Amino acid sequence: MSGREISRESGKSAENSEKIKRGEQADKDDTRISDTNISFPQWEPLKHDQINILLNLPVDQVQLQFEEILNFKKLQTCLKEAAQLEYFVSGFWWAKEMNFTSQQVSFIMALLQQLLDSIKYKQASFADNFKAFTQTVLATRKSPSTEAKASFLFNTDQIKAITDYFKTSLFQHYRQYELLFSHRREEQLLKIEKCIELINPADFAAPLEEGMSTDLYFHYVDPPRVQTPEKGTEESHEANVEEAGKAELEESPGNHVGFSVEDVQEVLGEMTQEMLAKLQADFTEKLRVHEETYISRLERLQKRSSK
Repeated sequence: MSGREISRESGKSAENSEKIKRGEQADKDDTRISDTNISFPQWEPLKHDQINILLNLPVDQVQLQFEEILNFKKLQTCLKEAAQLEYFVSGFWWAKEMNFTSQQVSFIMALLQQLLDSIKYKQASFADNFKAFTQTVLATRKSPSTEAKASFLFNTDQIKAITDYFKTSLFQHYRQYELLFSHRREEQLLKIEKCIELINPADFAAPLEEGMSTDLYFHYVDPPRVQTPEKGTEESHEANVEEAGKAELEESPGNHVGFSVEDVQEVLGEMTQEMLAKLQADFTEKLRVHEETYISRLERLQKRSSK
């Protein structure tokens, strides 16, 4: 429903409420009822002229009017109010479809109210309520002595229809109405907890649609790293060797006999060169092994990709 239609419906509801509250039409049958010595209860919340206004409204407007009349404010959360509203609206609409007069509709609504209050406040048992209902309905039956004086009474077919309606709508569900009013409904707070686990993309392979060839991957993304000895490392290593040699010469005074400073420096230089040559050979061998391993892995990857 659009916003314009909603505003239109609310305007109609407000207008109908004002008409019902004002009670513009005269109640011509009140004197006729009061003059008759017949038990014919009427529904107090609405007068006959107000019922006539409701009889001309659609069912959704009738429901809105009953919400105001019965002062139901918690229909969305209270099961009791929702059940009672449906109970009264259904009874009113059934009486309208039966083409009852306003007095007859008021009688039906009053009878619905009496039975529901009796269940709600535990005023009588099922048998007592059914007996009182039967007596009340039979008392409104037309007879030759009352037909001309009280034309608002019911005929035999109408009484049968009323009995069938109350039987199917109320008495067959009597135990449910007792439970509705006698047992407190538990209020439960429902919630759902969801745990979302976040993963590290670096720990998982990329999707296939984001994949690339092996050559591009190793050339741009993860190129092979060749470790080369840094110059500073070599110089620090040579300095450490020279310092170690000098310390040994200083600690053994007998070694200084017969050797000059130049001889000592020459020997230390030869030792340093030998050590560096050995380190360089070991590094070259490790680099060769690494290259062979890398080439073999690359060939295996190419064979897999070609298959």
